Amino acid sequence: MSTVYSESGRDDQPLILIVDDDLSFVRMITHIAQNAGFRTTSAADGHTGLAIAEKYTPNVILLDVDIPDMNGFDVCREIKTRLTTADIPVIFVTGADRTDPLVEQCFAIGANDIIGKPISKVDVLARLRVVLREQQLRDAYRKLALEDPFTTLANRRQLFLTITESLMMSRRDQSESVLLIADIDALMVANDRHGYDLGDELILTFARLVKRICGADARGARLGGDELAIVLRNSSREAGLALADRLRQTFAAIAFDASTSPKHFSACFGLASYRGESPDFSADDFLRQADTALFAAKQLGRNRLVAFWQLDPNNLPEIAPGKRHGRTRTRRKTDRSFVGVPTADPQTAASPPAEPGT
Repeated sequence: MSTVYSESGRDDQPLILIVDDDLSFVRMITHIAQNAGFRTTSAADGHTGLAIAEKYTPNVILLDVDIPDMNGFDVCREIKTRLTTADIPVIFVTGADRTDPLVEQCFAIGANDIIGKPISKVDVLARLRVVLREQQLRDAYRKLALEDPFTTLANRRQLFLTITESLMMSRRDQSESVLLIADIDALMVANDRHGYDLGDELILTFARLVKRICGADARGARLGGDELAIVLRNSSREAGLALADRLRQTFAAIAFDASTSPKHFSACFGLASYRGESPDFSADDFLRQADTALFAAKQLGRNRLVAFWQLDPNNLPEIAPGKRHGRTRTRRKTDRSFVGVPTADPQTAASPPAEPGT
């Protein structure tokens, strides 16, 4: 079966995938949708429709119940079982009578709506807008549930999901996962000396740095307070050390209040790795190892990085519980100068930059 594509408008407009072998119906829906400001693409059979859905992730799928090679029910089931397409709203289209068993089956397999042929312009546009509005609300709620609102990194809940997924991937593919935890040095002192808004600025700057430096297989998250975490999937210990050292040096080179009274700050890093050795190894175990390494780095002073695999397993440091403080002071936003630095040997850590006036 051939595939018919028709696209118009800007890339930020909703994309509608029409899966139907009736070309006259496809042309009609395409004309209606594009005139209403939507982009469209289409497929004449189920397998092609699935391939397009996975590649382009449309905002809505209009799916005919009776299509060649796979019926619409099978296509919908497949859409809802694939991680990349499971959240795409599906509207069934049928030329048959909308009997109770048919309607019940459509909704039972995950469809959002069902429309009967012949179709009207007002009807199809109204239903498209309803499912798009509902999808936007779901996306907003999902963002609230999984994103840290302050840094816009993943939150603690999403971090645990990412770590668990990474561990499962390592067991399945015999690949290596690396977990990195970073903590800004002496943030409490910076808050007391310069104001809590500067402390907020340090955390935000560090989070933006994590976003900028992390690659496709890295996921950054806020663990809590000024602790940020990065999960590296399909990686290596060497790559984890190199990334941590790059973050360490770059953050230490940033000058806050650059145009008035330049101030430099630093961070410590703890790393752990997992190669699928133990099937019982959990996200909590991974975090515990990285946190132990971070605590060991803090014991060495500021601006350090330590990996758990470098520690003596018979002489691990005991971690004392820390305290977090609220934000109570105000401060004007400062000027910052970002300084790029070359990557040094990740096994060595430079001395912390001196802070003016200390």
